[in-house]
Amino acid sequence: MSGNLVVSDLVQQFGGLVALNHVNMEVNLGEIVGVIGPNGAGKTTLFNVITGTYKATSGTVYLNGKQINGLKPHEITRLGFARTFQNIRLFPKMTVLENVQMGMCCRAKANLLDNVLHTGRKRRELAAQEKRALEILEIMGLTERKYAMPDSLPYGEQRKLEIARAMATDPSILLLDEPAAGMNEQETGELMRTVRSLRDMGYTIILIEHDMKFVMNICDRIYVLNHGERIASGTPAEIQKNELVIEAYLGKEED
Repeated sequence: MSGNLVVSDLVQQFGGLVALNHVNMEVNLGEIVGVIGPNGAGKTTLFNVITGTYKATSGTVYLNGKQINGLKPHEITRLGFARTFQNIRLFPKMTVLENVQMGMCCRAKANLLDNVLHTGRKRRELAAQEKRALEILEIMGLTERKYAMPDSLPYGEQRKLEIARAMATDPSILLLDEPAAGMNEQETGELMRTVRSLRDMGYTIILIEHDMKFVMNICDRIYVLNHGERIASGTPAEIQKNELVIEAYLGKEED
């Protein structure tokens, strides 16, 4: 896998609102990088620009030296990005296994005729997809749930299923938008172990998260946004001591 991301001088405006103001960021292969900041800081907007949901007002996004902003979301997915969302977006009428297989559609080789006639190529592709989906479910600890419906899963397992479906697109970079949101302490601990194991498997991971204990214990480096601007970056230890970060989160005491 390869997964070097460079965000250069990125600006995103919505009318008179500047959601991202000349943001720079670099993520290296095999890192877990956090993006934190108060509500409305521009974190999800940054993800939306990187993945092609929004077209940047100005600035550039590079993946392994190739400029990707301006490409369509499905083209960016094929280049190696996958993401999850703040609000869980599973297919409620499909099984856990089928949800993961749906993630593989962007890599499908079978054409319309193969699909209509259910040719040998189509059957082989379906068999390969099921095999890979089962491998991913095993990695995520969801094998026993493969025939369950998503709404029957505990909340933490639904989050894991979203990550599993993202993995099914065969990405090099996983973007996780508040993966620990709504989880209890046990579920958060399990998620932390899962994310670390994904990094060990070669994935590069960028995550938005409000759970500071989670962020500080798992990230190699952290970027901090406030009002659309990058106000700090560094290791967890450096971020915890940064006065601008403390002020943005806690407010500055009056003299």
